[in-house]
Amino acid sequence: MTMDNPEALFSGPADRAGYVRRMFGEISDRYDLVNRIMTLGRDQAWRRLAAEELVRPGDRVVDVGSGTGDLAFAARAAGARAVFALDFARPMLERARAKAHERADDGIAWLHADATRLPLPDESVDGWCSAFVVRNIPNLDAALAEAYRVLRPRGRLAVLEVPRMDGGWQRPFARVHFTRVVPLIGRGISGHAHAYTYLPVSVDHFLTPQEFTQRLVAAGFRVRSVRRLMLGTVALHVAEKR
Repeated sequence: MTMDNPEALFSGPADRAGYVRRMFGEISDRYDLVNRIMTLGRDQAWRRLAAEELVRPGDRVVDVGSGTGDLAFAARAAGARAVFALDFARPMLERARAKAHERADDGIAWLHADATRLPLPDESVDGWCSAFVVRNIPNLDAALAEAYRVLRPRGRLAVLEVPRMDGGWQRPFARVHFTRVVPLIGRGISGHAHAYTYLPVSVDHFLTPQEFTQRLVAAGFRVRSVRRLMLGTVALHVAEKR
């Protein structure tokens, strides 16, 4: 499937979940490199920060939309006893498994699964996390309900995401970066004509940090902190199941 107009994915009958699955499968071999370049090498530090905010030694953690596994590895480094790393794009999981083999890390279970239907029992994990995933989930409320279901009482949630910016002096610079620079870099390195054109559109259709906070509260979470990173273009929400 090609998508010359990513806006069409957010209206009408377009299969956004199917498009996202195929897109990430097609860019899996260059995904890490593009991330490093687009974020000026900061994306790994953000994942470490999220893991440090989330994980307590001995925790069982689920990493939703794990991709090539970097947040799962960060959770392990922060002390997680076991990590369930889920993604619905098989090529991304294959890359993650190869990286885990190189690291000789057998504490991560790699699962082909969907964020809205987690293959985990009720109240079975201490932490739920995701990095740059939730804006791609068409039914966000279902994903948050699943997070609430699998977390133990007082379990923690950490979400790294690129929020929509409605104002502030940074917004014009962020717009230029996401609408001009990111598609150019992404297309040049990944060879995928549409993946990094979709990215700024997905951000425009996502929530501001304040709106995402309200969504978490509505799902039953107590939001502990909201940190703005990279001049406000990235947000880290940390919350707790009530």
